[in-house]
Amino acid sequence: MRVRVVDQGVGAVLVLDSAAVSTRGPRPDNQDSAVAGPLLIAIADGVGGNVGGAVASSLVVNWLAPLATGSLGEGADDPVRVVASSNERIRAAYTERPRLRTMATTLSAFHVDAEGIALLHIGDSRAYHLAGEELTQVSTDHTLVQALIDAGSLTPAEARVHPQRSAVYAALHGADDDVAALDVIRLDVRTGDRLMVCSDGLSDVVPASVIRDLLASGPPAQAAAALRDAALAGPPTDNITVVVADVRETTREDTPARVLTVGAAGELREETAESLEAVWPGPVPVGLVQHRPR
Repeated sequence: MRVRVVDQGVGAVLVLDSAAVSTRGPRPDNQDSAVAGPLLIAIADGVGGNVGGAVASSLVVNWLAPLATGSLGEGADDPVRVVASSNERIRAAYTERPRLRTMATTLSAFHVDAEGIALLHIGDSRAYHLAGEELTQVSTDHTLVQALIDAGSLTPAEARVHPQRSAVYAALHGADDDVAALDVIRLDVRTGDRLMVCSDGLSDVVPASVIRDLLASGPPAQAAAALRDAALAGPPTDNITVVVADVRETTREDTPARVLTVGAAGELREETAESLEAVWPGPVPVGLVQHRPR
């Protein structure tokens, strides 16, 4: 598997050492999907019913997953274009299966490219950057309560108990103008920094100070598991998905190529797979992506 890398100096490349965990929590099924690889980490939180949410998040995550290894090839790896293409698949899916018409998904993804690392974000999943002991929430929630906070009409404390705190005003649901609401944010990152994307099953339950402390603990796999366990002890209210990655330099010869998908994208139920088969160009990927988007 060929991995496109970002030069940081003679013989050095920029990559992400990543790990991902996902659990359904108190819900009967998991509508979250996530991918972790050397050039991409992403979380998609599906909505629209148990099958619809799983289909939407699976479509988007598996469509973006080739970016994790650069397998789309030079000149074909514009992440905004790939997000737009995944959104078109959502529309194709509910056109083929009208009962899925209400499905949608959030997306938060860190992508390594020739200029460094960028965040692509829509909805209320979260993206964080840990530099030393300083934790920064890079993403801004596309929610009604966040808009009220920004307008000075609501305090963060009031937002946490607001009856419409889960209402999002932007997501991927197959509409022509969805991608216009996508935030694309360049990060100032350094080797040794840590990145995280997560569903609101973590961020709605675990305080930011606890997230910072657990995110800083141990290697990515250990930190991701600790954050999941903290949300499960919360008690949990939703599916919980966490992807953690360390930014590091390595040599071209030692560039990792492993990609992991978790949640609905990695554990497709039969009904979800049947819905995807109607709109997917080739075998539906379960776990590791088996094809590149066309």
